[in-house]
Amino acid sequence: MPTDSAQSDPSTWGPSFDAVTAAPQNHKVIFENDRLRVLEVTLHHEEEEPTHHHRWPSVFVLDQVGGPIYDLTPEGERLPPNRDVLRAFEAWDGKGCLVAHMEPQPLGRVFNASGKTVHGIRIEMKI
Repeated sequence: MPTDSAQSDPSTWGPSFDAVTAAPQNHKVIFENDRLRVLEVTLHHEEEEPTHHHRWPSVFVLDQVGGPIYDLTPEGERLPPNRDVLRAFEAWDGKGCLVAHMEPQPLGRVFNASGKTVHGIRIEMKI
């Protein structure tokens, strides 16, 4: 399986691993134009997404989330909790929505080990 390097140019990342194509059960397009793509993201309790990437920076607004949630490499190794959404989750007080500013994310997947369905809206800025 091809891998995306965190240092590589996101515009070169393979379209077959775009979140909407590779993990359509978790990423639903609710709006798209030439500047923005808005996704509804859902990850059920004990669900692991298929391997995918997000090539554009985004703002992720989660209205339902709980921990633990794990970021995994394409090979299934657990990544340290230093990615954007996990850092935001660590700092969140649990009130209202969790808002995370996201950099482009290379190939990976998320495992929801919480007792809740993760749900949110991700606004991707096509740059």
